[in-house]
Amino acid sequence: MARRGRTSIVREVKESLQAIDKIGESKRNAKKAGTSGIHSIKQMTNTMSDAQNFVKWCRSEHGVKSICELDERHYVSYLSHLSEKGVSQGHRVNVETSLRLLEKGFKERSKRFLDNLFTSIRFCPERRLEKPLTGSDANNRSYTESEVQLIRENCSEEVTKAVDLMHELGLRVKEAVNVRVEHFIPNDRGTGWCLTISNGSGITKGGRFRQLDVPQHLEKKLEGWIADKSPEEQIVNVSYSTVRDGVNVACKKSGVKQAGRGCHGFRHTYARDRMNQLMTYQQKQMMNRVLENRKMGRAADYGILSKCDKQLYTTAKRAMDQIHSELGHGQNRWALAMRYMGD
Repeated sequence: MARRGRTSIVREVKESLQAIDKIGESKRNAKKAGTSGIHSIKQMTNTMSDAQNFVKWCRSEHGVKSICELDERHYVSYLSHLSEKGVSQGHRVNVETSLRLLEKGFKERSKRFLDNLFTSIRFCPERRLEKPLTGSDANNRSYTESEVQLIRENCSEEVTKAVDLMHELGLRVKEAVNVRVEHFIPNDRGTGWCLTISNGSGITKGGRFRQLDVPQHLEKKLEGWIADKSPEEQIVNVSYSTVRDGVNVACKKSGVKQAGRGCHGFRHTYARDRMNQLMTYQQKQMMNRVLENRKMGRAADYGILSKCDKQLYTTAKRAMDQIHSELGHGQNRWALAMRYMGD
C-alpha cells in the first residue's frame, strides 16, 4: 500500500484505532497470537472518545498536528491536566489504557501505510502514571452537605439540575444529562415519584435497569423541571462535558477542594447518605468490620460467628445491596462498598 498524504490528527486517531479493531474476534485467541486490540463496541467508543480528546488538547495547547509529533511530555502533561480538572483517578486510569491503545494502533496503521519511520513511535511512558484502584486503597470521595450547597450556588441553572440528580438520585454524570421526562413516573404509593429506567441503552452504564424513589424534598423541584416538557425530552439541556466543567469551575470559585472527587463525588455522597438512612449504628459498625475483612483478603463473614453478629451481617449486607442497586451496581460488590461506604 502506498504512503498516505497529510491528514488531520483526529482522522489519524480514527484510522489508528480501526487498525486494531478486533470486534467479534476472540480476545483470548488474539492474546495468544499476539494480535489483541479492541474487542468490543463499548471499548471502541470509549477509546475513540478518550484518544480524540487527548489529541485535540495536544493540538490546542501544544500545536501538535500529527500523532507522530507526540512524546511522553504530552502524555504526562495531559494526565496532569485531567487531575487538575477534577477527573477521577479511576477515569484517568481508563484514559491511560486508551492512550496505550492509540499508540499501538498508530504503529499498526504506520505498517499498513508503509510509514516505517513511525512504527517504533512511543509517546506512552513505560510505566503508567496512575495506579489502578483497588478497594484496599479507596478514599472517601464524598462531599459534605455544605460543599454540595457551595457548588450548587456557583453553577448555572442546567448544571445545578445535573448536580441535584447526581446528589439526590446517585446518577452518573452521563446518566444525569441523558435521563428523560418519561423515566419519572408516579410511584406505587401514588404520593410521589419514582425513577424507572427499564431500557437503559444509551442512558445507564451497560444499559442496566434502574429504579428508585425520588426523595420527597426533591419532588417539587422535579415537577418544575418536567412541566411543559414532552416525555422524550431530557431533564438537563447541556452536555456531560459542560456539567463536568461547570462543577470544576464552581469548586474553584467556592474554594471546595476536589481532590479527585469531581462529579463522581456526588454519587459517593448519595451512598453515604443512604447508609445513614438504611443502616443502624450497629449495622454500620458491622459493615466496617466486614470491609476490614475484605481489605485483609479475608472472606466477608470471617469471624462472624454469633447469632447476633450473623443477623447484623445479613441486614447490613441487604442494605448494601440495595444501595448498590440504586447506584446501578450488582450485588455482593464488596470492593465497591469499600469505595462508596467505607471510612
